[in-house]
Amino acid sequence: MTHEQVIATLKTIADTGKPAGISKEDLQSLRGYNLIAPAEDEKTKAPGFALTKKGRVMLKANSK
Repeated sequence: MTHEQVIATLKTIADTGKPAGISKEDLQSLRGYNLIAPAEDEKTKAPGFALTKKGRVMLKANSK
């Protein structure tokens, strides 16, 4: 994934909690870099993802 794709994916996950349009390999890569972590939606109990502190910092630093 390119840097721009990573930032776009982080923004999507931050907004929706779901990784839309991302392959399993890329998802594992983001988890490997500790940018995202598995999370569960409190309302629907559906599995999803949330940004870790490192992911939030990276998204904020690259959002303009």
